[in-house]
Amino acid sequence: MNSKTDNLDKILQYFPTGTAEGERSILDKVFIYADEFKQIISPIPGSPVLLIGEKGSGKSALLDFSSRLTNSQGIPTVSLTLFDIDTSGLATNASTGDMVRAFYDILLIAVAKKISEENSGWFDGDYANLYYAAVDANARKSDFPGKIGKFIAEIAKGPTKIDLVSAFPHLTETTRSDVELSAQKIVGKKSFYLFIDDTDQISNPDDSSHLNRVWAIILASRRIAEKIPELKCIVTLRSEVWVRLQRDETGQRDQADHFRNLVVNMYGTREHIIRIVRRRLSLASNKNTEDDTIYDDFFDEKKAHAPQSSDLRTWENLITVRSRERPRDTIQLISTLAKEALKNGKNKIDQKVFIDVMPVFSKRISDQFGQETTIECPQALEILKTFASAEYDHTGFTMSAEGALEHFKKIPSKFTITLFGKTIRPGNEIQAFELWQFFYQEKVINARASDIETRDGFKHLDPENDAFLVSKARWNDLQKYLWEINTAYRDYLVFLQKEDGKYSGLAIKRPAGNRKRRNSRR
Repeated sequence: MNSKTDNLDKILQYFPTGTAEGERSILDKVFIYADEFKQIISPIPGSPVLLIGEKGSGKSALLDFSSRLTNSQGIPTVSLTLFDIDTSGLATNASTGDMVRAFYDILLIAVAKKISEENSGWFDGDYANLYYAAVDANARKSDFPGKIGKFIAEIAKGPTKIDLVSAFPHLTETTRSDVELSAQKIVGKKSFYLFIDDTDQISNPDDSSHLNRVWAIILASRRIAEKIPELKCIVTLRSEVWVRLQRDETGQRDQADHFRNLVVNMYGTREHIIRIVRRRLSLASNKNTEDDTIYDDFFDEKKAHAPQSSDLRTWENLITVRSRERPRDTIQLISTLAKEALKNGKNKIDQKVFIDVMPVFSKRISDQFGQETTIECPQALEILKTFASAEYDHTGFTMSAEGALEHFKKIPSKFTITLFGKTIRPGNEIQAFELWQFFYQEKVINARASDIETRDGFKHLDPENDAFLVSKARWNDLQKYLWEINTAYRDYLVFLQKEDGKYSGLAIKRPAGNRKRRNSRR
């Protein structure tokens, strides 16, 4: 590299968009999901794997990597998304059993279409009949599922060895070793891989009966895996939807117990985010190290402080806590910081760049939250904004359990709120707990517990470890914790507070003598 500015240019190469699509060209260089790959590549016979995680947690990236790997080893692989699954003929009020039978056929039809459209040398000869049987769904013969099942079993292949060097030449030595070791489980075993991404998008969370659609596709995938032993099925699902499936009193929550051992979680822990950032900074700097000194090439000074704070923190800490601990957000934040520094002709990301970027980035994160939850709660962003004017009985954006409950009880009096299709009424305590639970599960408001072993004397509870904490039945537990707004949203809330201060009071004209002339040259 010729200069430090080149370093910032390199950051944009390794911190592009944070989406699986945008990062496909660098996936093997930055891939760090070897542990999760190990858990999904060899499902329990006759059962699917449920890959659970938040939006932006890396689920699609893991499926993309796994699909590329299996294809590179000559194993037939089909990837399905919402756009490949035709639910137009599915009855609205069908029973779960009827929906399972329907999705069994729907998924097999989708697989047949993909095979015929994307055949990459898996089989020879005329496969037109298979294609027309798939597209002519309404006229298909009753034995179609059996035929396609037999066909899948016939084209399934088992590699004699695993060779990743040609398929993934840029994997780190450690990652390649770990992945190859995990992939040895499929050597010599006839396999056909089916990846189903964004499964929850086939339902409408506003309609409780639609949760049964999610269950139906999960149960149908299990039935397919049972009927076709060679087929290995991996299904992705948002963690928020998985929690709802376990809580839903009107649906099939008893089924959850049968699938718990099949769940692989994509947790967005701080340690995980740190690994992602260090790996990418190491690549950008072309250095063979992934310790915290790697920040020195790109960030000015060792520490900085957040807006509205004088407490110095490491850059690693600041970036991690202000990106919701999601890989996608973290990648986008560092990309935004690098662009701002380059725009201002700077060699490194410094304190001023961080201060300038955070309010804008925090607003972007807040808007994303609103977009991500618009179906579950169309007013989610407006509810988040109310925390700019909330009454906090502790320093910062922190309140007691009593304060949190009272705030959630008051919000519906400001504007109409619907949560999962149900109107939330002002002052209704049970519904206030439901709204609180939703914002806790979405990690907008966090539970803070005392912990003398940590640097700050506290830790935040992870909703994945206790998804049902927020409820009236557990009021005594809730009172043990302080409740604070996620750091990622605070800069936007501070901005709202400042804006509100500008326009508070009545618009009374000032006396002529007290007005300042904007264009005065005196």
